[in-house]
Amino acid sequence: MKEFSKRPTTLKEVSAQCSSLEEFGLLVRDWVHHVVRGDVSNRPALVQAIWETPSILRKRFHQGEVADAYLAAYAEWISDQAGIARPRWVGQKDRCLSDPWFSDNARASLLVSTPASFRQRGIFTIPEAVVRLRRGRPRVSAEQKRQKARERDRRYRNKIREKLHKLKQLEDSGLL
Repeated sequence: MKEFSKRPTTLKEVSAQCSSLEEFGLLVRDWVHHVVRGDVSNRPALVQAIWETPSILRKRFHQGEVADAYLAAYAEWISDQAGIARPRWVGQKDRCLSDPWFSDNARASLLVSTPASFRQRGIFTIPEAVVRLRRGRPRVSAEQKRQKARERDRRYRNKIREKLHKLKQLEDSGLL
């Protein structure tokens, strides 16, 4: 199995990096970790993580059609939970299975508890909940904070220079 230096941040990156169903599962787990623990805490960031069209995997490796259906179902399910528009690519015909696929042998419980977006594509599993939206401003990096502080400081210094310049003009004209 290949080692990747970068955790996938979008579903498109998940599809680009995998070459087997096992790798696909691991990369999806990495992506879920990025979404849950990373900087995906608002709707725009969530849209960015699922919006781009992942490559088709059915020709790349054995059971790639399962991965294709899983990605579409997951993106649709996340969209519905977050209250955002579904990406267009989830409706593609080649993202559904002709035969059902079960994630484990507990078929009866999976038939009942699998979300509709997965069931309609022939995938029977219980996905990990990743939608954890927070109120308030989105997180920003330390570099973004420093850049904002520099800009705020620059504006403050310019304002002080203007006031000092006006004060100097008043002194020179003898009004002060």
